[in-house]
Amino acid sequence: MAVITISKEFASGAVELAQELGRLLGCQVVGKAALVQLAQRLEMSPAEAELLARGQGAHWFRLVDEVLLHTVRRIEQRPEAALDDQRYFAAVKQLLDDLAQAGDVIILGWGGQYLLAEHPGAHHFRVVAPLAQRGQRLAARQRISLEQAQAECRRQDEISRAYVHHYLRRPWDDAHAYKLVLNLGALDFSLAKGCQILRAAM
Repeated sequence: MAVITISKEFASGAVELAQELGRLLGCQVVGKAALVQLAQRLEMSPAEAELLARGQGAHWFRLVDEVLLHTVRRIEQRPEAALDDQRYFAAVKQLLDDLAQAGDVIILGWGGQYLLAEHPGAHHFRVVAPLAQRGQRLAARQRISLEQAQAECRRQDEISRAYVHHYLRRPWDDAHAYKLVLNLGALDFSLAKGCQILRAAM
């Protein structure tokens, strides 16, 4: 049963690559949808889990910023469940452990390369692409300027970097944590070529 983790730069084509690889291997792809499962474990709304996962400034994952919680309350029309670092991280780890135990899964993000580092037979990959290419793809997709797109790529990358640093005290982009780092931009974002390379490395 395949267990694959994919760390990704934002707009690098990793999501599409994971979906295609999942189709070829018959694996479930778990990314942001896992927030729903996490929210159920923590008895909070998916919106609250999303806000907590993204973090707000110096309050990293202790409690979501009060202003944002007010917004969540208004949207969800129910009180929030206060959550601290330890409880959140324990839920994330348990969720990934459960997914890996079930097998046939591709986990996008969540620090899976570290949390499942000791899992027997797990394959840890990272997908990247040059900022210029990522910006062009995002700008075309969202119909925004190249400058805005590149700024969003940097912002999203920093969120991922901060998450891994905060919880795992490890560098997000350490090549030694992965079996293979794939520059999908160098392959003109070919999903077929990308999947071929990843499958050969398994």
